[in-house]
Amino acid sequence: MSDDRDSARLAADLFSADPGALSRRLDADVAEVRSLGREGARVDPAASPEETVAAVRAQAGRIGFRSPTEAAAASLRRIHELAVRERAAGPPIAAYHAAATATIARGRFRGGADGRLVFHHDFAEPAGTTVTLEAAVRVDGDGALWLESFGWPAHVPAPVYTFSGTERDRLAQAVADLRGDGPFDRAMLMVFATALPGPPAADPDLRAELVDLVAGRRRDLAGYLVQTENQALAAPAHGRFGACLYRSALETLFEGYLGGAAFRLVDVDDVTELDDELRRVLADSDPPPKEMIPSGTPLHHWWWTFPDRT
Repeated sequence: MSDDRDSARLAADLFSADPGALSRRLDADVAEVRSLGREGARVDPAASPEETVAAVRAQAGRIGFRSPTEAAAASLRRIHELAVRERAAGPPIAAYHAAATATIARGRFRGGADGRLVFHHDFAEPAGTTVTLEAAVRVDGDGALWLESFGWPAHVPAPVYTFSGTERDRLAQAVADLRGDGPFDRAMLMVFATALPGPPAADPDLRAELVDLVAGRRRDLAGYLVQTENQALAAPAHGRFGACLYRSALETLFEGYLGGAAFRLVDVDDVTELDDELRRVLADSDPPPKEMIPSGTPLHHWWWTFPDRT
């Protein structure tokens, strides 16, 4: 993980050299949030539940977080949870909020309690893959509306990723993402999906190309290890789904494609350190609901169910 830690130190040095840089970056993010005009949405506090849901949907494009700073932080922290097409719809903050709008306006209403309304919406990825995202809207006592959270489901359990394509479809998409300098996390998602049930991909040429392409993106692989660790550290506050998904993608890449060559690309001590961190952090958090664990996830991917309290 040294490359990414070096990059983090370099960024810190740059901000130290220019103490105003961080403040200017935050000011720019806040200005971008304000330009979206997502303030002032409200409903009649006396409206029926059905009328409230309808009013929330009608104002989906105006519902924002309680503060611009919170909106910017959520956008940049969770943008990778969106399908790639939605990420590419504009700058990260605008793209994130546009996907939230679609979820509230057109998604499935999953229920409301304690002043929170929950909506789910499916977004398409290639190779027969969909990701389900959740928007939680808070309704204050005076009828004011706020976006409480948006991203992978956190309040109502549901399958997050569903895969209906073949293993070869998924492998081919991973290769296409890596060939085209596409998002490394989506390539890794597709790698993980090749470990799930389906017709086997008897395509040695594609498998060999995947290995070569991953070897050519060693820095991205190191970054993915760091992201997995960051997901683990965030698990107590935000849930462990991301940490488990990323670790399963790494395991599939290592055991299904790279074999012993994996440790010519990554440091074995980094992987050991990651698993130690997972055990430490996940010991104090509950496993994700079974609905969220991708169907057919290999049983030896222990991080999904650790610790087993049955």
